[in-house]
Amino acid sequence: MLKSIRIRCSETEINSFILSIPENDLNEVGLEDGSQKTIVFGIKRVECTVLSSGNQEKNWTLSKAAWSSLAIPFPLTLMVQNDGENSIFLGPVIGIYTAGFTGNSLRPVGERSFLFSKYIYAAKSLGGLAFIFGSHHIHWNEGIIEGYTFRETGWEQVKIPLPNVVYDRLPNRRTESLPIYSEVKERLEQEYDIPWFNPGFFDKWHIYQQLIDIPEAQSFLPRTISSPSEKEIQDFIHSYEHVYIKPKNGSLGLGIHQIVYDSNEKFYYCRFRDHSRNRLRRYGSLSRLLKTQFPRGFETLVIQEGISLLKYQNNPIDFRIHTNKDEHGVWKISAIAAKIAGSGSVTTHVKSGGHVKSVSEIWEDLHLTKSLLVELKKATYLLSKAIDDTTEGYVGEIGFDIGIDQQEKIWMFEANSKPGRTIFSHPKLKQDDLLTRKMPMEYAFHLYRSSIDISPIIQG
Repeated sequence: MLKSIRIRCSETEINSFILSIPENDLNEVGLEDGSQKTIVFGIKRVECTVLSSGNQEKNWTLSKAAWSSLAIPFPLTLMVQNDGENSIFLGPVIGIYTAGFTGNSLRPVGERSFLFSKYIYAAKSLGGLAFIFGSHHIHWNEGIIEGYTFRETGWEQVKIPLPNVVYDRLPNRRTESLPIYSEVKERLEQEYDIPWFNPGFFDKWHIYQQLIDIPEAQSFLPRTISSPSEKEIQDFIHSYEHVYIKPKNGSLGLGIHQIVYDSNEKFYYCRFRDHSRNRLRRYGSLSRLLKTQFPRGFETLVIQEGISLLKYQNNPIDFRIHTNKDEHGVWKISAIAAKIAGSGSVTTHVKSGGHVKSVSEIWEDLHLTKSLLVELKKATYLLSKAIDDTTEGYVGEIGFDIGIDQQEKIWMFEANSKPGRTIFSHPKLKQDDLLTRKMPMEYAFHLYRSSIDISPIIQG
């Protein structure tokens, strides 16, 4: 069974391996006074004698030797699970893997420290211990990580066992491409059977290929071509009102170009963002446009059919929808917001001049039907499951950019494995913000419960 308990270290027991449990808890978790049990924390384990501490005591107490062997960093409240046989599991221990450590104990990962403290708090509220770490914090021989966790007094660097679950929060693709990343991931997964979720940034073309062969999903996909030739680009532009050329591995709307051909004027228009400005250029020929705007060619790009989106105050809108798996491993929508393009912007991103509205605001202002919102959510669930089913590894969250055209047809433009959080600056999205921080920890609990029976564990 599961129970949340407060566990501390005994001040008296030094050399013996003892777990003292209040008498009432002994019966509740199905344990006997004097029995021998294996106590498990992270990947550490130690054999202990279970003793009753009487009815007056509320905390579970480990002897100093057992406490040290398990490398529990400080007294804490944890979920306890008795497997009904020989083991008692304390935890889970959740490692949040990232990079960009500053060496500053007040803000160990700079501006992201605040977000990570919220993940750690969410894990604590559920009865787990979460911490952040990088590859350089691991002591493989000891099965220990010198990671950072957040407590009432602030950030603290502590020694913690290798975790039960790893949540991948690398900040960018460049870091992900370093050999040390794949080495750490492979070793934790293969040598210790530790589930690692949300590995890897999504590639636009790979996601398109995964979904295009799924009949239920393909109707949501704008036509897309990878590494297009100049002839293919020309055909695309003359087939659709407008097109987008995007980096396969782009994010935050960077590098996106919109191309429009005016058949009356015989001019080509290119809209893009140049540093901090939205730009619009006119060209007399497509060849000149392509040579000027894409001097490095099209190998790393995709071209995508443009969609005439619903508009709010004459500006296109799309929707950022976050989905997360819950404590049962089931997909749920955790956040949804409308993004409105800024004047002259090629995208709806806030950094390009866009702004955010809650769905209730936009639905009311545009007089959209409730049934359309239901269809939007159904499409998001379908796409989440389709991506999950065709992606290797554990996927725990996805951030979608989804549009609705002027005929109220739904389209998926982007799927991100590590979605940005700019929409949560909107005051009406505070609960969504909280949910998107809590649910990754809930999913970590699910992976923990699914894996504890098969994980190899280091003897303390």
